Amino acid sequence: MMRYVKYGFQTMTKQHFVLLVLWIYQFTWGLLLLLFIKSIVVPLLHRYPGQHMSQSAVQLFLAEGQFQLMKTDISHSYLWTLLVLVLVKMALTPIINAGIFYSIHNNRLNSGYRFFKGVKELGGTFTLYYIIQVCLTAAPCYWLYPILQKALTSQPSYEALVIAVMPWVIGLLVYGYMIHLSFLYLMLGRTTQASVSESIGVFLRHLPMILVLAGLLLLLSGVLTTLTMSASLLWAGLSALILHQVFHVLKMLFKLWAISTQYHYFSEHNVQ
Repeated sequence: MMRYVKYGFQTMTKQHFVLLVLWIYQFTWGLLLLLFIKSIVVPLLHRYPGQHMSQSAVQLFLAEGQFQLMKTDISHSYLWTLLVLVLVKMALTPIINAGIFYSIHNNRLNSGYRFFKGVKELGGTFTLYYIIQVCLTAAPCYWLYPILQKALTSQPSYEALVIAVMPWVIGLLVYGYMIHLSFLYLMLGRTTQASVSESIGVFLRHLPMILVLAGLLLLLSGVLTTLTMSASLLWAGLSALILHQVFHVLKMLFKLWAISTQYHYFSEHNVQ
């Protein structure tokens, strides 16, 4: 088992261009989201009554904000902007994944060339896979919505509500992760020119080991993420900013490591 993790790590360390693309992508997305939130929060802070104002002024401010949100269309422009940002991110995700998978499979080619060649050759298929994956992942929400709505109205306390919905939430997370892994193997199959049936066959036949490999890297990622975030909470200023960027770099490295590990496992067990 550990040799797949080792091979995956070695492959990950050779993906310098992919890591740069992921960092730029993450930084740009974070910057756009920060500017969007800032455009909403800063005007509100300018209007918020200070400590020198009475409690009635604060209550009036909150009542006015509630009225504008519930009775006017002031939030519509913000919601549409957020929707556009989310759709752009969703459109870019399979395109970037196409470059990542192709780069991992064709490690001997020039790093920049193989990334963009992967986008060109695999982008369309990966986009189709991503749309199907999103639909399958979101499908259970149709049946879970009335269950959650009933729990919200019937449970006497927040603690009881959490206990009531927790099994459903955990089940949804497990289901979503299984969908994620299955489509990861479909993308690996498309990258290596294996058929859909061959890809699904490898996934089903070797599911226990696939879960072990994925769980191991998730555990390592979780430990390092916890340590990084804990340190950033203890340190302030420039140190916290640097640690925050280190967190994103670690997140990208583990994503590449996880894909590379599963790639080596798939390549060895795929019988064409």
